[in-house]
Parts: sequence; C-alpha cells; structure tokens
Amino acid sequence: MSAFDITTYLATHTPKNGKFFTIAIDGRGGSGKSSLVEYLKPVLPGFTMLNGDDYFEPVENQVVWGDFNDKRFAEDVIKPLKVSSTFTYKPYDWHTEPHITEKNITITKGFCLERCFSFRFDLDWDLKIWVETPKDVCLERGIARESMPKNRALGAWKIWQQQENDYIHDFRPQQKADVVIDGARPFEVQL
Repeated sequence: MSAFDITTYLATHTPKNGKFFTIAIDGRGGSGKSSLVEYLKPVLPGFTMLNGDDYFEPVENQVVWGDFNDKRFAEDVIKPLKVSSTFTYKPYDWHTEPHITEKNITITKGFCLERCFSFRFDLDWDLKIWVETPKDVCLERGIARESMPKNRALGAWKIWQQQENDYIHDFRPQQKADVVIDGARPFEVQL
C-alpha cells in the first residue's frame, strides 16, 4: 500500500466550510493518536491541534476516575466551529486550580482534533483518520502511562476498552475513515 500524502490531499481539496480544514484523528485509547499529532505538527504548519483529553474530567465511579465531557466539548468547540473560526477553549487540568481555564482560539489554516470517538461529533470533517492498533497493544500502552497501581488502572482500562468495542461495533469508524493508519508502524512510511 502506498503512503497517503496529506499535504497533497489538502492542496487538492477545498475546506467543506469554505474557511479552514477540519481533521479528526480517532482510534482506541493508546492507539498512537497523540504520537500521530506530534508527527503531523511540522507537516501541517498553521493548524490548531487539540487533544480531546483536555475534556476528560472526573466522574463519580468506583472503578474509572474520569470520562470525556462530550456535552461541554460539543458546546465549547464543535458548535462554534460550525459557524465561526473562533471559540473559547476550556480545558480541564487535573493538576491546577481552578481546574477549568479559558483560552481564546482562532483557526486560520486548519483544525485537528485527536480524540477517541471524535468521528461521532456532528461536524462535517474534511479528513477522518483512524489509527488502527491491536487492542492488547493499546491496553499495554495505556497501563504503562498511568501513575496509579496497575490493578486499578487495568480495571478502568477494561471498562474504557469495552466502550471502544461498542463504538467500533456500532458506529464502524474504520469504514467512515478516509485514511486508516497502523498505529504499530512508523508514521513516516504511511504518511
């Protein structure tokens, strides 16, 4: 399979909203979405890159300690992007007080969201990239990055992976993707 040339793709397409490109990067937790964004930053200069984990917030649950606040993210980011290139970004920071701060963002060239379940948001994405990585590799990566005891992290990740399984089964994001990237292979040979 030949590599997908993202810069050529964008150069030969017009943004659907007529103003700026929108890219969604989706995949399981631990699939390599954040690493892909780091790889893309110099490839897509001028793009605003957002990490969906900025809207991952505490929940009251005995096993999982957090979940995505989709309602707040849709209101803060997705809804404004449908009509404008500016919005007030309100990330949640677990380590500071206050936990939610505000940052005004203006999109110029493009917007890239890296987040699990991102294809599900009601935005007419210009490009949807799915990062496909074996579930066991994702679990291993996820557990390795947690700072809590392995047993506690494992219990939460098993619940989150079941949510991802349901999403993959019901929503079929791989079939909705414009491009599927192998999260276990180097990005430079695929893009």
